[in-house]
Amino acid sequence: MTTDKGKAANYTQAFSDYLSRTGRRRTPERFMILERVMAERGHFSIEELCERIAASGIHVALATAYNTLQLLVDAGIVLRHRFGDRTSLYECVHEASGHQHLICSQCGKVKEVRDTSLAGYLRTKRYPSFTPTCYSLSIYGLCSECARKERRSAAAPSKKTESTPNNT
Repeated sequence: MTTDKGKAANYTQAFSDYLSRTGRRRTPERFMILERVMAERGHFSIEELCERIAASGIHVALATAYNTLQLLVDAGIVLRHRFGDRTSLYECVHEASGHQHLICSQCGKVKEVRDTSLAGYLRTKRYPSFTPTCYSLSIYGLCSECARKERRSAAAPSKKTESTPNNT
């Protein structure tokens, strides 16, 4: 297994190659954003990423972050997810590989789980003219908190009172 430094170097080189291949500039801001993205664990929004960069004393324009993340998605280094009606969340490909997302249809909460038997099964699958590099599976349902609320509201007596029309 490659080390974190090895992964970072590989992704830095892959991003550099992608920028050269597509005729884009290799700016320090883009590589600083890549470095910060590589340090992220799990999902993050662009706003969260910018806040973390700002907390380190560096200012990055939101437009630069949006554009760079799109380049990282295009380069295959970052995945973009949309869970329900929520804004886009991102994660590094090396973080995304082999997990499932449990998404509450009611509150939108996302929980990551790993199922080694599913991962093992997917490694045995072969697809014509396609080589998978990672997978991400979304499973929708109710989180335990929303399910509890739903059970409570179903068990509670209805507070509606039927009104009878006045016959006057």
